[in-house]
Amino acid sequence: MRILDKYILKRVARSYLFILLTFIGLYFIVDIFTNLSDILKTAPSAGVLLQYYFYSLPLIILRVSPLSLLISTLYTFGELNKNNEVISIRSSGLSLIRIAAPIIFFALFVSTALFFLQEKSLMVSQKKVEDIKSKFIKENLSSAAEEKNLAFTSNNMIFFVGKFLPKSKTLENVKIFKQDENRNIIQQVLCKSIIYEYGFWIGKNVVVYDLNKDGTITGIPSNWETRKIDLQEKPNELIFKKSMFSQFSSLEALGKEIESLKKINTKESLANLIIDYNQKITEPFSHLFLVIGVLPIALEIKKRKVALSSLGVGFIFGFIYYAISSFSVALGKSGLILPFFSAWLGPLFFLTVGITGLLLIR
Repeated sequence: MRILDKYILKRVARSYLFILLTFIGLYFIVDIFTNLSDILKTAPSAGVLLQYYFYSLPLIILRVSPLSLLISTLYTFGELNKNNEVISIRSSGLSLIRIAAPIIFFALFVSTALFFLQEKSLMVSQKKVEDIKSKFIKENLSSAAEEKNLAFTSNNMIFFVGKFLPKSKTLENVKIFKQDENRNIIQQVLCKSIIYEYGFWIGKNVVVYDLNKDGTITGIPSNWETRKIDLQEKPNELIFKKSMFSQFSSLEALGKEIESLKKINTKESLANLIIDYNQKITEPFSHLFLVIGVLPIALEIKKRKVALSSLGVGFIFGFIYYAISSFSVALGKSGLILPFFSAWLGPLFFLTVGITGLLLIR
């Protein structure tokens, strides 16, 4: 059956690449018009703009690729159904799962490729993007929205911020973990707030705990009404940096931080990192989960206007997938379900629906 597999693979791969390039082009157009006022004010050179969008490519591909493959799968099987090719193939004795095997294999291949893109290129490319933004696009602090549950690193410290208020240049409910050269957490700092004043970050109501290698508090904690915090980034730089640690760090780096935080009593921060860690696994493989989930519908599309049907169904299924995933992650971060399970609820739901549908279709 290699001829049939190649036939299906060729059609879905061609559709996937066309839709992916279309979405990338649309993303560039929307982004250009969104930042047009900043571009006109700062007037960066064409070379700088090309660098900005070149380094933005890994993140853009990771965001639009799952929907591209979803729509291409619906379109490919819709065309096969419209021409009665699926019926002809099934009459030869092949099951639906066997017919869908090339697309499942292709989804697994794309997922694996983008997983390595995420791990090897994303952090480097995003740092380049943020450097260009901070240099040529000056964010207006007065119009920037507040950020909740911010996580980032600075020097040898990990920051967990309850709320970042750009307008007042304030970080609220801050928990800081200081590491030694071996990534052992040696100090925990709690601040009710940290305010940027006169070019420095000043902590208010600061409590400092010294920790041993096991994460146990040693000695008597130090209390300070105000204390300078060694945070080098300025408020406008934090706007660009927001959540880069959890979103763009590699699995290896996140895993090391999780192991470090396990030694101390910091359940909320640890739970958030565990969710981020598992999200970094599920997001590239969302291609596979979405394709398997939509296969029962894809094999039933027989309308004449296959392209429009595929586009509509693709957006609906993509919305449902990301809505379930976002909702389950919110439940995990609020402590209502296990952090590990929260990142896998959406994928498991789609896998269950897809496999059950394939088994029930006759």
